[in-house]
Amino acid sequence: MSSNSWASRTVLAAGIAGTIACGQAIATSPEELASPEAQQGYSLGLTLGQQAHEDLGELEVPAFLAGISDGLHGREPSLAPDQIAQALTDFDDRRRLEDQAEMAALAEANRSAGDRYREQFGQDPDVVTLESGLQYKVLEPGDGEIPGPGANVTVHYRGMLVDGREFDSSYADDEPVRFPVDRVIPGWSEALTRMPGGSKWQIVIPPDLAYGERGAGGLIGPNETLVFEMELITTG
Repeated sequence: MSSNSWASRTVLAAGIAGTIACGQAIATSPEELASPEAQQGYSLGLTLGQQAHEDLGELEVPAFLAGISDGLHGREPSLAPDQIAQALTDFDDRRRLEDQAEMAALAEANRSAGDRYREQFGQDPDVVTLESGLQYKVLEPGDGEIPGPGANVTVHYRGMLVDGREFDSSYADDEPVRFPVDRVIPGWSEALTRMPGGSKWQIVIPPDLAYGERGAGGLIGPNETLVFEMELITTG
């Protein structure tokens, strides 16, 4: 969850925290949770608590519950309005910095893993490493037309991360894809403009020629090296 707002992080916790703050007895034994209503309530509360634990991070729990209780009972806040505003801003800033640090650590780990993979892949005598850093290995040769930068091509492909996880595949749908060579990531464009029609290559794309520090979606993280098996079916 994004740290754009403290409210987005606290809304999931409000239900279970409010119950605790109201002073209601907490059912913990199987006997107390025997009815369907009790089991539903417990299951919902457990889920909310687990999500809040993950999303809110480290908190002063007694103080948090005291704030919930004051809000539910309409009591006068124990902090002045400007103190509350500053505290919420500080919380948001702290979580944003934590998120940034976590993303930076992930980006560095992904780059290091990709560097190791490409170094090992490049030791294969059949692998060609271009000046850009793009690497390819011919799996099946072809003698068809090599597409130019403005060509449209039809390809089958399978995309993987360096740990072998597959994130996309046209083979899964048994349907090749067609697209302009100059409308894809730079690593694909560079490979395709060297690839004869009918051939099948394995290509390894460093992050600077793929999605870089942004990543893509939920599967391709920052600074990921990408591995593709690509079959060029038609050109033109």
